[in-house]
Amino acid sequence: MLKPYMGYSRYLGSNEGAVLIFAHTAKEARVLMYRDWSNIISDGWLDTAVCLLHNRLLYEYADSDKILLDKPHIIDNPPSCRICYQWGYKLNEDDVCEVCLEERGDRND
Repeated sequence: MLKPYMGYSRYLGSNEGAVLIFAHTAKEARVLMYRDWSNIISDGWLDTAVCLLHNRLLYEYADSDKILLDKPHIIDNPPSCRICYQWGYKLNEDDVCEVCLEERGDRND
């Protein structure tokens, strides 16, 4: 089963240009990111990093055909918050994440 990983540059950090990767293992995710994205957001193999994400919401952003075929793939632009530009959080109808809503005090519980 494919698992969600975040791929990013160790130097720039996960807040700058991270991609969502669906892969079987961290090694497979890192190889996929290095092969397809290292020239864009990282500076070589040693700079390429991946981190397993324990967030079921991320499966909504996966390519459904590739998930069915169990084929590893990268989502380069998952839906993100229009305020903080982070992805991985549940967004409201205005594309604002729950963290930003909480910080602004607009959260309706």
